[in-house]
Formats: sequence, structure tokens, C-alpha cells
Amino acid sequence: MGIVKPGMTVIRQETTTTAVSVVTSRTPTPNTVAPAHSTGAECQNGRRVSHPTNCNLFYECLFGKLEERRCFEGLHWNGKDRCDWPDKTGCTAGSSPSVSVTAAPPAVPSTTPTPSSTTSNPWWPRPTTTLKPATTTISTHIETIIPDTGYKVVCYFTNWAWYRQGSGKYRPEDIDPNLCTHIVYGFAVLDGIRLLIKPHDTWADNKFYEKVVALRARGIKVTIAIGGWNDSAGDKYSRLVNNPEARRKFNEHVIEFIKRHNFDGLDLDWEYPVCWQVNCKKGPASDKAAFAEWIKEVHYAFKPHGLLLSAAVSPSNKVIDVGYDVPALNRYLDWIAVMTYDYHGHWDKKTGHVAPMYVHPDDENIYFNTQLQIHYWMEKGADRKKLVLGMPLCGQSFSLASASNNGLNQKAYGRGTAGEFTRAGGFLAYYGVCDRVLNRGYTVVKDPEGRMGPYAYSGNQWVGYDDIAMIRYKSEWIKQMGLAGGMIWALDLDDFKNRCGCEPHPLLRTINRVLRSHPDPDPKCNM
Repeated sequence: MGIVKPGMTVIRQETTTTAVSVVTSRTPTPNTVAPAHSTGAECQNGRRVSHPTNCNLFYECLFGKLEERRCFEGLHWNGKDRCDWPDKTGCTAGSSPSVSVTAAPPAVPSTTPTPSSTTSNPWWPRPTTTLKPATTTISTHIETIIPDTGYKVVCYFTNWAWYRQGSGKYRPEDIDPNLCTHIVYGFAVLDGIRLLIKPHDTWADNKFYEKVVALRARGIKVTIAIGGWNDSAGDKYSRLVNNPEARRKFNEHVIEFIKRHNFDGLDLDWEYPVCWQVNCKKGPASDKAAFAEWIKEVHYAFKPHGLLLSAAVSPSNKVIDVGYDVPALNRYLDWIAVMTYDYHGHWDKKTGHVAPMYVHPDDENIYFNTQLQIHYWMEKGADRKKLVLGMPLCGQSFSLASASNNGLNQKAYGRGTAGEFTRAGGFLAYYGVCDRVLNRGYTVVKDPEGRMGPYAYSGNQWVGYDDIAMIRYKSEWIKQMGLAGGMIWALDLDDFKNRCGCEPHPLLRTINRVLRSHPDPDPKCNM
């Protein structure tokens, strides 16, 4: 097993095309564990204390305040460091183990690495039961009437996925219109000379614009995104936002562009003001105010035309502080999609999960997780009703320096091997991950506390990803937090052709079952 830490549930997948033997504990499925409220007491980040009257609850210190947390169904807080079976905690109904709830003095979050967990006690009951795979019924694609729950499900369509070969090819015809409230077409780009919007791929976009916007007839809002990681290289967006005359010309031209192609609005995906491609030393400090002013101007230019305006934004508190006037974004955008993923990847030179939900004891940066960053956006002035939570339908992959050292934070010498269809090292579509888990003997390791999704490894290959259970968990958290909805990156990365035998679009369907009461029966797949 290498150095998998105590408390991580290990699932060994035997190579087979017919059945999967899963060795795991009968750990209850994560239910809602979002913070219910704050005590207001000051404390030291990361501290956990018992609830005075409920064995199932405990408090965790976030941003210097004690926030209520809940153990998974059927478990009790043990008064020290973990949730456990009730008979092992000594807690009875209406009482808790004797633990002081006196708050520690407030502390500034440290920038030094957090020491690795050294406890010999597991975070969770040990694996005890072998579960056989469930038989699932694969649903067919039919038009479905879905009630309007008010939650957004924002789906990114990428115009390059159609270049993939075989079953990895994704076209507008592959979009299931029942599964998105909003589709964002990615991407248009910024002309570096004229500083105006233009198509990214004139060959693909020539027909794909028309085909994707045709889904508006199904009640879906379809917008066009400008930017993306590659297009954010260099200074062109900075030159645009810092030049009032260039902004005026862009705003006039983009309205004509949107109307000509029948889109419903614009999604801004400049990564990022001041921090160009995450390097906060590249851009001028003026980007922050100029970006906010640009958004304000676009908002008022769009208003008479009824056009939507949104932005995909950073999940890093450092970038948030330096690059965003959060109250301005909150005021002038229809929604703010926080890209709460890609926290770790091959660039770290060591393994790490793509999209942690909560702080993990082995995290070196306590802010690199979904919960803290959403709270940070709200703390800086974002209305929770404007925030859309980003969820990855892919995993970040690594090539391990040593196959025997296959846990978290282990040395990796580079990108993981490219997928057969995505053909890019360092990441795998979900259909590539589930294929490796089900059919190629990858060992899956899960954190039973639900702080992050699984990771899987075989030989020197390692990938961290969100599975169906974690996507369900995050979707429930969206509801508990009262957020605007969820966003997925991206449609072409889900198992849209059901290669892994659960159902088409299993991750996206899971989101829809939680947020939109989607009527398709849940096949209850465990992958």
C-alpha cells in the first residue's frame, strides 16, 4: 500500500469487464455536513470541539469562528479528532464527551506548511465488509419535464472536443438539454490587435454556434465565454480594461456579436486580473479597478438588450485579494462561477487532489479547498445567491517518482500518461478515470470523512478526482449553503456515452437529481 494514511478507505478494483469486487467499510453515504451556523466565538483555525447537546454535531474553527459541522449519518463525534461508531465515543443522546468549548485566541493563518498527520488512530472505522457491485439499469435519453427549483446548472461546452477520436468526440448533438439550465460556449477570444471579441475556431464555430444556441428553444440560456486559460496569456486583456476607449469599442462590438449569433449573453473568463495565469507579479495593480469598471460598463450596455453577464473567477484567496473588487462583481454580474478545482496538479511536483472539499490534515495550504474559498468570496462581499460552485468532471493525474509511494503529497516527476481520447498528459476525463478503476486494476483510496474525493493509482500512475458520491455531496452542500447553483467543467469530460456502465452523464445527472429534482431513477452506482 505504500504510505496511504490511516483512516483512508482503500478499495481494490480487480481487472474485469463483468464485475467489481469492492473491499470497503459500510460507511454511511455522506449527507449534508455544511456549516449550519457560527457560534461567533473566536478560535484558532482548524480547532474542533464537541457540540454541547448533540452527539452527531461538532464545531470546527473557520476564519477564527466556530462553525457547526455534522458527522455522517449514524456516527458520533468522539470528542477528540474524528467521527466514529456511537459505541466507541461514549456520547449519549443529549450529551457529549467532556471537552472544553472555550475558544482559543484568534490566529492569523500560517503560511508555513501544515505538518503531516502522525496520529496512529484512524479517522474513521476500519474497512470490514465486502460489497458486491449493484446491478444498474441504464436510462435512455428522452425529453423530460423538470421542475424549476431556482438552482442554476451551468454547463461549459468546449469547441475543441469534437476533434477527439472515437467515443471521445463531443459535438452539440451530444448535449442532453434536460441536464443544464445554462450552457456557456467556450471559447471566443480577444483579438490582440483590435481588442475585440472574435471566434476562436472559425471552422468549428461556423456551425457549432448555430447548433448550440438552437437549444434556447428548450428553455436553456446559452451564453458565449471569452477568454480561458490559453487566451489569458500576455497583456491584451490588461490593455483592454485599462483603456476606456478600447472598453467602449469592445462593449459596442460585443453586443453586435452576441445578437448576430443569437446568444443570451457573455461570460468573462480572464484568468486573472493582475495575476495573469496565476502569476501576480505580471500584471499591474490597476487591473483590479479597471476590470471592475469594465464589468460595470458592460452591465449597463447589456441592460437595455436583456443580455446576461457572468464571470468565471479564481478559487484562490490570493488572487481574490489582488485581482477582484468583489462588491463590484457582485453588483454587476448575474452570477459568479467560482472555479473550485485545479487546486493541485503536476505543476506541484507532488500528488494532490484536484478539488478538495474541506481542509485535510496534510494540506500545506489551508485555503486550497472548496469550503474555505466559497466562504472567502462571501466574506469579501459576494452574495451567496450570486455564487455558483464549480465542479470538475475530470481528474488531475501524475507520474509518481516511486510506485511504492502512492499517497498524498508524494513526489511526482511529471504529468500522468495522456488519456486515449483526451490525449493530453496531466489530466483524465471522468470516463477515463472510471475505465481505469473498473477495468484496469487501479486501487481507489477514499477519505471517509469526505474532505476530498478519491484518488486512484496503478504502478506509477496516480489521479485525484471527484466521484459520484462527492459530486452528490457538493450538490447537497450548494443547497445547504443557499448558493445560486453548480457549474461543471465540462460537458465532454463526463461519461456521456456510458462507457463505464452506470448511465450517460452520471456526474451531471447526479447534480440534477439534487439541485433540480431530476426524475430519472438513480442507478446508485458506486464509482
